[in-house]
Amino acid sequence: MQGWRSGDRGFTLTELLVAAAVGGIVVAMSGWAMVAILQNNRRVEQQAITRMNLSRALDFISDDIRSAIRISTTAPPDWKIPSGGYQLVMFVEKPADNLEEQENGQLATTTRVAYYTRPKTSSVVWRGPRILYRQKVGDSTPNALIDGIANSSPTCTNNLPGAIDSGTEKGGFRVFVQHNRNVKLCIAALVESTGVVYQAETVAAVRSGSATPIP
Repeated sequence: MQGWRSGDRGFTLTELLVAAAVGGIVVAMSGWAMVAILQNNRRVEQQAITRMNLSRALDFISDDIRSAIRISTTAPPDWKIPSGGYQLVMFVEKPADNLEEQENGQLATTTRVAYYTRPKTSSVVWRGPRILYRQKVGDSTPNALIDGIANSSPTCTNNLPGAIDSGTEKGGFRVFVQHNRNVKLCIAALVESTGVVYQAETVAAVRSGSATPIP
């Protein structure tokens, strides 16, 4: 009987406490690992969304340029830039017969379009630190095109000889315009989860046969 009791002996309190402590450490480490994986997935997802948004914005702006007759980094004297911190980056002049669909489904003659950057304000729901706006003829106020634009200017290189620079003081959207028809577009956005600035760039050119290059 004595031997049977020794073989059937249970765990001591010390052993149970050690086992509980080890189990708690394993569970905590697993929880930390899961949190790290979720945070990393979130960062990767936000980076992918940022890249996709910048690509879409560049495609949209490039379409504006391709359908234009003249591009400039300044607006004509009769164009009124809205107050409230809007900074003009690019001005697009289109042929008079260019038709653009409005939000209500109607087609409207669009002859001029302006692109601005503006710091985020408390009165708008878009993400900061800056927002890129587009305003066409007939718009009472500019419309937000993409948010999350960086405060810092893109560090892209001007590879268009003689191109006019829109400047580095207007945040994360910058253009180089050559002969009023060839444009290098540079845009930078802030990935909030990491604080990293992601950049994208492309080159677009006026396709209209009525466009007249300026030497």
